[in-house]
Order: sequence, then structure tokens, then C-alpha cells
Amino acid sequence: MLKKSKLKLFVYLVLVFAVGVSAWAAIATRLQESAPPKQESAVRAEMPARTRTEITYTAYAGFTSLEQLQNEADDVIVKDSEYGKYVDSIEGHQGGVDSKYWSFYIDGELSQVGAGAYVQKGGEQIEWKFQRL
Repeated sequence: MLKKSKLKLFVYLVLVFAVGVSAWAAIATRLQESAPPKQESAVRAEMPARTRTEITYTAYAGFTSLEQLQNEADDVIVKDSEYGKYVDSIEGHQGGVDSKYWSFYIDGELSQVGAGAYVQKGGEQIEWKFQRL
């Protein structure tokens, strides 16, 4: 008799568990369906693209200047050349227009190495300027 009551208790617990899981799944699905769309994407779509001609940020250690630029600015276009990668365009400003090109500065000094080769120490002031050289 004791085995039958344990079996009944086990079956009862399994049923309660199954009903609980089903109810949780139904509630989760209903919440997902009724949730408003993410505001970030809607707001971002309405905002005009940034079109800066100067970009300044503090360097993060271990990143190249090119890697961090791609996180700091919108629409960064990089091209390959025989000398390595170079930044062709940032936020719609394409190199060669009006004899201007993108150059980058480390703590106020024009960099002597490419942005993809410069591994930042951390804390440097990095500036990108769209200018005639």
C-alpha cells in the first residue's frame, strides 16, 4: 500500500510540474508577442547619420586604432593597398574629395604608422581628421 501512495504522489508531482511548465511557456509567449518593439532601432532609424570631420577619443589598451575607430564612428570603410589597410571613408567623407584624406594623430602628433598596426597602450588621445596634408 505504501508503494501505491508513493507512485500516486510521484504521478501527481509530474503532472503539477508539466502543468507549471506549460503555463510558464504560454505566459512567456504572450509577453513576447505583446512587448513593444525595441526603441533603440526605431530611434536609430529616425536619426540622421553622423557626418563628423573630426573624431576624438581616449584609446583603449590592446586595441589597434583602426579597431577602436570602427567602434567609435559610423560607416567606416577600409581599403587595402600595397602598403596595407587604410581608412578610405568615415561617415560619408571619402578620401580624395577636395584633396582631403583621413589621418590620425596620437597625443597630438601625426602617426607614423598605420591605424591597423598601432596597438594602443591605453589612455592616449586619438584624433582622426579629414584634412589636406
